Amino acid sequence: MKTHTTNEQRTEEYLKKFDREKVLKLLIKEDSPVIFDVGANNGSSLDEFKLWWPNATIHCFEPQQECWLELEERAARYSSGSVVINKVGVGAKASDGLTFYTHDITTGQSGFNRINTKSRDSIRLQQLSDSQQARAEYEASLNQQRMVPLVRLDSYIGQSQMKKVNLLKIDTQGYEPEVLSGLGEELSNIDVVITELMFYDFYERSLSFSDIEKYLLPAGFRLYDISHISKNPMNGRTDWVDIIYVNERIKQAQKNA
Repeated sequence: MKTHTTNEQRTEEYLKKFDREKVLKLLIKEDSPVIFDVGANNGSSLDEFKLWWPNATIHCFEPQQECWLELEERAARYSSGSVVINKVGVGAKASDGLTFYTHDITTGQSGFNRINTKSRDSIRLQQLSDSQQARAEYEASLNQQRMVPLVRLDSYIGQSQMKKVNLLKIDTQGYEPEVLSGLGEELSNIDVVITELMFYDFYERSLSFSDIEKYLLPAGFRLYDISHISKNPMNGRTDWVDIIYVNERIKQAQKNA
């Protein structure tokens, strides 16, 4: 009698074979891929991509000046011209100045959406709920405003005379739909998209799959993997996920090769 593997057995077998690097390398076969790192922060993802693809050309986009020095130091480790740093944000409309929110807690949570000071999902806010003074001090450390310039990625691609982008990584704290919108018709020329998607109310804006799939699905993308799930230990919900979308065009090309 044929035995069927359980979900647990299948997952155990998967974990023996795959991690995010191996999944992305399964989809991106090029030795020298072109990568867009939108929301590059201090360059940790740059180092990760360069470890996986030493010959990659990586275009980093980071508007937060607190990150630039470390990002530049990391970029200097690699061959000249293989890392391009753009000290701008990315969105649906080019702009000389859009309000950007920074926070004393960490550069990784800054972005174009305000942190929600009435969040029910924020563990930190719940921890401070019994101390009015501590809560006020925490809230005062959030949502400091500055203006940063924005570019559209389709214009950037056109000006760079780029033929294709193999990987687009987006980590923009809830601004992912605007990044995708700014690609216009160039979105269909990208092979793989890995992006963060936040469901919780930590920011004043939360997202759902439909917010990004309205751009990705018409451009030929399909969900391939949920590569990370962040769970909230306070209320049991899923706060955010990292997800990988692959262009059906490259899957078909690999199948025909």
